[in-house]
Amino acid sequence: MSWSDSPPNWNTPIGEKIDRFFQAVAERFPGYRDTIVVFGSATIHLRLDPAFNSADADLRVGSDDILPFKALTEEIGMGKNGKDEGHFYLDITPPSAFRSTEVWYSRAHTETRHGLKIMMPQVRDALVGKLHRRRKPEIDVLEPKDLRAFLRVQELSAGHPTETELLKDILLCPHAWHLQMSGAVTDFRRNLEDLWPILYHKPLDVQQQIIRPLLHELELSGYTESRDWHELVRALAPTRP
Repeated sequence: MSWSDSPPNWNTPIGEKIDRFFQAVAERFPGYRDTIVVFGSATIHLRLDPAFNSADADLRVGSDDILPFKALTEEIGMGKNGKDEGHFYLDITPPSAFRSTEVWYSRAHTETRHGLKIMMPQVRDALVGKLHRRRKPEIDVLEPKDLRAFLRVQELSAGHPTETELLKDILLCPHAWHLQMSGAVTDFRRNLEDLWPILYHKPLDVQQQIIRPLLHELELSGYTESRDWHELVRALAPTRP
């Protein structure tokens, strides 16, 4: 789909800044061999709309020790310490930070820059990644910048993701529908319930459009006695407070 899989354009203001970081990593850590994943709004900027800007770019490094990389961003003038002054910054995250569909990895764009392996999800997977955002306790609405991303992509791509496309992708996130230990529904589900009426002008029927297809898939696989099965069955009952 052309709206989702165009290669990144590094010849943009944000693209050039991210590429400068890649060069700095290659020079500072010549033995670095892990993949760096660019995700979040930077994906939309680089793969679809160079006018779509954000205050930061999310970069996932293949190491749990992210402090040396954070220090490097400060040295080259793109550290998080400049956030309060309104400066563009690179948000360096560990491997666990980016969650999306279970197949994002297989359809991501991969290339080598400055000897480093760089990976970038498709726009569709970057959008789904935004739905995994945890809500702060004092906020009970979809993050405005995430809504802005969906609306901008839809505007530029003649209505993508369509309802069918987004349903297909969020069904590739089965664990995001499991109940939390408290019995509460996940923020992923709450974000979708807020997003659906805005994008598609009708509520999302979680039971019919999500839970039942997931249960049916498990039934076809013969996993009716698995932990996944029982958690998904329990997920049929709760409703948002």
